[in-house]
Amino acid sequence: MARLRMMRAPQKYVQGRDALFKFYDEMKDLGDKWLFICSRSGHKMCHDKIERSFEGTDDVRYYEIFGGISSTGEIEKMRKIVRDNRLNVVVGVGGGSAIDTAKATAYYEKLPVVIIPTVVATDAPCTGLSVIYNDDETFNSYLFYPKNPEAVIVDSDIIAKAPVKFLVAGMGDALGTYFEARACERTDAPSLEFGGITRSAMALCKV
Repeated sequence: MARLRMMRAPQKYVQGRDALFKFYDEMKDLGDKWLFICSRSGHKMCHDKIERSFEGTDDVRYYEIFGGISSTGEIEKMRKIVRDNRLNVVVGVGGGSAIDTAKATAYYEKLPVVIIPTVVATDAPCTGLSVIYNDDETFNSYLFYPKNPEAVIVDSDIIAKAPVKFLVAGMGDALGTYFEARACERTDAPSLEFGGITRSAMALCKV
């Protein structure tokens, strides 16, 4: 029996120079009490733009610098912040670990999650998966989600200012995607969603 073909993606994808100036306009329907889980560099690069987008609103914004690894303890700390402050949207700002922490926090608290990547050297922004570590930084598990993030917003000005090595790594990662998908298509191997590769997905890989 042929494998069912499946394709998943974020519900909304926004990209452009200074896109974060439009963060509130693009994401306001998700909630009004926000937890921003930020890497240190992500907070530095994105905070002012995000705050400017909220000018004139009464929305609550809570910024938290995460501990550097998407560990079980870090996720529990973020969940407690959500509950204690009655927040209703989680936003991941930074690289893969910050994003994975945000996705896990939102999943366990049953909240929508928005992703603001600051580098392109990771698949974390758009995928329904987090890599979880123990607090001693040893591997714990892969956490698969029933859906992908509600929204991803990419400020290309911030991406362009990231260290060159991350941009180069992202190019390599993007190029490899086509050959990975082609191998799955030829062998009827499962994708991350445990389904076959769609023609639409193959077209995106080629682009």
